[in-house]
Amino acid sequence: MKTIQLRKQQGSSLIVVVSVLATLMVIAGVAAEYTNTVNRQAQRTNALQQAVATGDGCLEILFANWRKICSAPGTVNTAQTTSVLAASIPLPTATQLGLPSRANFALRGQSYDPDVDEHDPNYTISNYKIVAVGPTWLSLGSADANPRPALGQISAPITSGTPGPTTAAVYNYIASADVTLPAMGKEGRVVAKVRRVFQKQQLSPWNFAIFYVNDLEIHPGPQFDVTGWVHTNANLYTAHNTLSFRDKVTYAVDWFVDYKPGDLWHNDTPGAPNYLSNLPPARDQALQPFGLDSTAIFSTTDTNPNNDSYRELIEQSIAGYSDPLAGQRYYDQAAIKILIDSSSNLTIKKADNTNVTSSSSGNDLKLFNAVNNAITINKSIQDNREALPVRLTELDVSQLVTSLTNSSGSSSHIDSALWNGILYIADTSASSSVRRGIRLKNGQVLPANGLTVASANPVYIKGDYNTGTGTVPSNSITNNDPTTPQSSGYARKPASVVADAVTILSNNWNDIGAQGGAPLSGRVATNTTVNTAIIAGIVPTAPVGGDGSYSGGAENFPRFLETWSGVKLTYYGSMIELYQSQQSIGKWGSANVYSPPTRQWYFDTNFRTNPPPGSIMLYSYIKGKWSLF
Repeated sequence: MKTIQLRKQQGSSLIVVVSVLATLMVIAGVAAEYTNTVNRQAQRTNALQQAVATGDGCLEILFANWRKICSAPGTVNTAQTTSVLAASIPLPTATQLGLPSRANFALRGQSYDPDVDEHDPNYTISNYKIVAVGPTWLSLGSADANPRPALGQISAPITSGTPGPTTAAVYNYIASADVTLPAMGKEGRVVAKVRRVFQKQQLSPWNFAIFYVNDLEIHPGPQFDVTGWVHTNANLYTAHNTLSFRDKVTYAVDWFVDYKPGDLWHNDTPGAPNYLSNLPPARDQALQPFGLDSTAIFSTTDTNPNNDSYRELIEQSIAGYSDPLAGQRYYDQAAIKILIDSSSNLTIKKADNTNVTSSSSGNDLKLFNAVNNAITINKSIQDNREALPVRLTELDVSQLVTSLTNSSGSSSHIDSALWNGILYIADTSASSSVRRGIRLKNGQVLPANGLTVASANPVYIKGDYNTGTGTVPSNSITNNDPTTPQSSGYARKPASVVADAVTILSNNWNDIGAQGGAPLSGRVATNTTVNTAIIAGIVPTAPVGGDGSYSGGAENFPRFLETWSGVKLTYYGSMIELYQSQQSIGKWGSANVYSPPTRQWYFDTNFRTNPPPGSIMLYSYIKGKWSLF
């Protein structure tokens, strides 16, 4: 009996043991399956993360190639089509992306339609492309279609879908890459489809009150209000609380409430500027003039004399060398070109570089006579900042305007076909020891469509400019109300002066006798109004360890030679710094040069829709919206 009971107990124990073992095996199986599932999910997640990172790497490679193609000399003003980009952008390599090499590594795509243009699992990278799209990011329907931009202010006609040379525009592109990597799971792979919007933005520099390629310093003593946009492609230094920004301020590198290292002129405690509470200075993209990457196209160490800096804009190109600014130079754009040599010989050329002389006939003779009558050579001025006399060629703007406005057929009328609003004038005999300059006088009234004067020399503007006829200097409207900087009935014209440096001489400046070289107390300015944009160079602040000199800052971007204490300079325009001065190289801060005016300076909002004659654009290349499918 006991034996039977013992056997029953042993059987029951065996059943319990078996049941426990079975349960443990089930638990172990579930745990193993769970572990495998977690491992698969972890491996797939890691693989997907790597695929996304690889896709981002593809987009970076695409962006670098796209930017290089879009900013190449000769193609900047052309929006690239999808087919051109497909033929120009190489496929990525496994080495570039840090992946194992394999056959059929990368596949290019030719269209953009997520429902049709699908990923090819036989390739690691597929659908690799950049596609031009419209303003709403929709496909253009053809790889050869010209991109249609989103447009901003329009000041030139739009034909055939191409913006004019002064139109703000944004071209949109969509970059894509589909990345396939092996992974655990039913399909044995993961796929990351990455997309990003690339934008090429075109903007006129005349949208800015102040635009600098180099470091921008603004340290005014008296109150200084800046009423328009401000931007620098480098560092921004603002250390005075008398500075007030009334609009957007951006910088491409950094912003310092301090003085630039190397500036020993200032020794006071820095103070923050004033700005709109909702619009503090902010970092932004560098805006490249003409879309050209200056670090890639300019060099002062090679043998090419045509690619030293943006100062090439005001120089003539040297034959026999490549020219990254061909066609963009103001000499190339000018309808009238005036050159003076060391012997004071005058050469006058038309837009096509043919000479016009006293022996010419017809319209060419009229052009010669008009310019010849407006030019006076061998004037002289004592420039105390340079501490040297400067030989001047003087242009009487009123004489030129008279020839342009005379009735057609008259002996002095310049045919409108010969005139585009741009005049280039330079004394080619200038050197570091031989100073030359251009002076504009009687410029109160400008041609109907505006005037751009460009020179490789420093330019001096004498008296009221672009203000209209009448007694503007003593007109209480202009002196006391700077919001009306022109005579009644005169609409100021779009104007610019482009030069090595620009100096403003007041209405009271007089070369007769010793005034040019007189003590500062003998050079007393009177109220003067100047309405023109300025492109010019600067003498930069000394580097650390140098002589401690200060550039003068944007508050002294236009230069002065008189005592302006208590005298008003009313200025409407836009100030653009693109290069360092090479002829007017006297440093700011020397004694017996000038005392500053009461600055009534305003950004000329007319430039947003009616800029000065001549084509100069800023381009930026932006990575926009990112997405993952």
